[in-house]
Amino acid sequence: MRLSGAVQGVPHCGGTGFQPAYSFSGFQSTCGPRATGPESHTRVRRRPGPRGGEAVIFCRVLGPIEVEIEGGTAELGGPIPRRLLAALSAGAGSAVSLSTLAEVVWDAELTAEVTNAIRVTVHRLRSALGPGQRGRLESTPQGYRLALAPEESDHGLFERRVERGTGEPADTDPSAAVRMLESALALWRGRPWTELGESLHVSGLRARMTELREIALEELQAARLARGETARAVAALSQSVIEAPYRERRWELLALGLYRSGRQGHALAELRRVRGLLVEELGAEPGPALRALEQRMLVHDPSLLTVPAPVPVSARPDEPPSADRDVRPPAVARPLTRLIGRARELSLLDAELAAARLVTITGPAGVGKTRLALEHAADRADARLVRLADLRSPELLAPTIALAVDGTRTASDPLAAAAHALADRHEVLVLDNCEHLTDALADVVLPLLVRCPGLRILATSRWALGLDGEHVLTLAPLPLDGEDGTAVELLFDRVRAHRTGWTPTARDTEAATTVCTALDGLPLAIELAAARARSFGLADIAAHVHERFDALGTPARGSVSPHHSLVAAIGWSIEQLPDRERALLLRLWPFDGGFCWQAAASVRPADTDQAVFAGLAALVDRSVLTADVSSGHVRYRLLETIRRHCRAIDPDRAATLRAHAEWVRSFVAEQALLFTGPRFSEAVHALAGELANIRASIAHDLDHAPAQALRTTGVLRYLWVSAGPVLEGRALLRRALDACPEAPVTDRAAALIGISVTSSHAGDTGAALAAADAALALLDDRDPVHDDLLLDAHMRRCNALADMEAGARMRAAALAFQAACDRRDPPGFLRASALWGIAVVHFQDGDTAAVTETLSRAREIAAGCGFTSGEAISDLQLAWYLLADEQGGEAVACRALDLLVRAVAVFEGQPNGSDELGALYAGVVALASLGARESAARLHRAVADHAARSGTDPGRYMRCAGPDLADRVTRLLEALPPVAGGAPMAWEDMVALFTGTAGALTARP
Repeated sequence: MRLSGAVQGVPHCGGTGFQPAYSFSGFQSTCGPRATGPESHTRVRRRPGPRGGEAVIFCRVLGPIEVEIEGGTAELGGPIPRRLLAALSAGAGSAVSLSTLAEVVWDAELTAEVTNAIRVTVHRLRSALGPGQRGRLESTPQGYRLALAPEESDHGLFERRVERGTGEPADTDPSAAVRMLESALALWRGRPWTELGESLHVSGLRARMTELREIALEELQAARLARGETARAVAALSQSVIEAPYRERRWELLALGLYRSGRQGHALAELRRVRGLLVEELGAEPGPALRALEQRMLVHDPSLLTVPAPVPVSARPDEPPSADRDVRPPAVARPLTRLIGRARELSLLDAELAAARLVTITGPAGVGKTRLALEHAADRADARLVRLADLRSPELLAPTIALAVDGTRTASDPLAAAAHALADRHEVLVLDNCEHLTDALADVVLPLLVRCPGLRILATSRWALGLDGEHVLTLAPLPLDGEDGTAVELLFDRVRAHRTGWTPTARDTEAATTVCTALDGLPLAIELAAARARSFGLADIAAHVHERFDALGTPARGSVSPHHSLVAAIGWSIEQLPDRERALLLRLWPFDGGFCWQAAASVRPADTDQAVFAGLAALVDRSVLTADVSSGHVRYRLLETIRRHCRAIDPDRAATLRAHAEWVRSFVAEQALLFTGPRFSEAVHALAGELANIRASIAHDLDHAPAQALRTTGVLRYLWVSAGPVLEGRALLRRALDACPEAPVTDRAAALIGISVTSSHAGDTGAALAAADAALALLDDRDPVHDDLLLDAHMRRCNALADMEAGARMRAAALAFQAACDRRDPPGFLRASALWGIAVVHFQDGDTAAVTETLSRAREIAAGCGFTSGEAISDLQLAWYLLADEQGGEAVACRALDLLVRAVAVFEGQPNGSDELGALYAGVVALASLGARESAARLHRAVADHAARSGTDPGRYMRCAGPDLADRVTRLLEALPPVAGGAPMAWEDMVALFTGTAGALTARP
């Protein structure tokens, strides 16, 4: 590789160590032989191994860290293990010391506690890597090292490919360099080692990778100029000089590209523009390369215009071009706007067209199918484009194709004319917007493929053509935060086109995320939103885009979109549906957050006998519905943009909303039957998954059927604390009660009990007691129908009094609850709950043995009836009683810690977020009591953050152990070390911090 010197014809200025391989004097390429091995592309998920085979492990750090093992992605856990692995990968195969890991990962000095945390985290990472790869994390006397060959990491592979793409060439074809540099840049997904922030540990290596990327971007455009792709290179360079105005190489290439495009005046103007920039801002003249290029342009050096004939990229060893084949420049124009993302999809498309002769790009309206096809076609000299969006008559399909490929009109047999024109060509025929012509395409596409062996057809359509040999590439919307271009990045790029010099603020970024979420990441919708940037700010657009499509603009003239608005694009999709499928679709828009097939079957129109599976499958095939099968059970979802359009055109919205609300009621009633048995966790998971639909149904019923809303909210009285929206649940219960003063006693009592539950979990003990007393006042002790609700209300009264430290009243309430249970045969969960109150009485009496025995019995009863939350709550209460023992010492604190670890494990499987926060709060006290003060402080901060967001009081169980414990806990927490600010800790990281620290403590000798 040439490390110094000048490009032939023009000296090159720059100190990166990498030099371009092209001459401005004809751009004679000297790049290496065409890459055909596994490094020549990045389509294959399995990476080339060090011995030429397939790598079983591949580590990605050019963006958020990922590890692929045998083609699958390893689950690394939360931020801590990800930062640790990133720090080890930055060691480039050398050992990283424990002190460095403590500083980089934990931002702390190396202590015994941090050393234990490192060991625990390394153990988890080894488990994540699996038995076959755990040995990659090696322990050395100096610390730990990640044993990876350069080709087993994206930064090693990236560096190698950039070196090859910019190294000393061996022939005159720059296409190999283009492919190598494109494949290198495709590895880049974001900021290298992003998990490590601004750590000095990685700053040098990150700067090197960033500089190599800048070089690769520049030399990719040099290679494109060398093979005649002048327009594409100029478009990219025009943007890149704005992004990095002091990199003279970019101005050099841009000026040359403009000169070759016949824009000599513009080229000289750009050279003078960069001179003014450098002199004005840096006080320096341009380097020798720019000065020499300007002189050659002024004398019209003819060698600047010499360009070699481009080599068709479709040529393959098994398909040599025919002797009379025309070598033409690209026939399909590239759109003038910059493509954001889609590198992976372009790579997949290239692979599909290499493997199949008929490929169809499918996807919903506005997802960018046409744009992807045009981007691919613009890179080829052998592509022809046929736009079919405005073609309404199937009879005109063959004549339209014949005119596009042959340039002549024939009234006799246009299909034969097209086949004759294509018979000896190796071409790609792009058929854009085919969804309305799928039947006619079978009579045209299949004969052409049979009669033209060198022909390949690339189609775009909302759904597959259904033809023999067809390969389908389904295009998804842009992600909000992804590896390969994001929806927000697209929005910012298009806003800048309308507002020169605009720089997004933090508020703009937040608004952009809102806009892109509301628009499902659809590129067309995002571009239309950006078109409004001339008149509104992003915050204004975000405020209206949820409900008003007129918050979006219209496509620019010359846009690749065949539709004048997003509404037109979505409407076109729905208009093509058969009547029965359209009727089913219009019943699905009220579902928020998705739905199962049973829900769709429940709401489908009564006047249709259509099988629901067939109808849903047809809607998925036609790209108006998505199906997620990742959980093992299919869940369907309408894009938000389609939902809003369907709502707008639904001829009977009221009936549709009634059908949706009726399904929610039946679903809730069905799952509520499981609350008192061993399938409680299953019911909570199912209801939590439908929470968005439940909210929508209750909102509907509060306006149209308030009695139904009251019944639903009351039945769900324990869901509001299990699934998390505690304050929201309490507000809904109160609204429903206020709306139904004359509702049946049982429904009102259930809602009051729900208010008591949510108030207790929110720390509002006065409201909890008042609601429980109100429920008891409504219920009749002599009516067996009221038995379960009566006992439930007794339990809530006991809990409220325990939270209030009401000694004598609490004793009386607990004994009354136990007596009420003895007179009946209550469900197991109520018998276990009654024992919790009795345990409080024993604690007040100072009978520690009776406390332990009562709560152990409560746990056994809960386990026997499947009341798993009851098992954990019994452990949590016993842990607090143990922590209340000031004389117990470390042994008692360790026993409490073991109980809390077991409780947290149970709560994790429920879900039961509110009570789990209570267990973690007790865990803070246990850790602090055992000397793990730093971890206790961080855990306390995380628990407080999550409790504030969910509206719960994590310390409520502590109060049952008396005021002395509460005072001691307050002093203990005040003495914890301060915790630096930063982003709130994720839930899984909070749990991992607790269990990891507890494990390290219990492992101590």
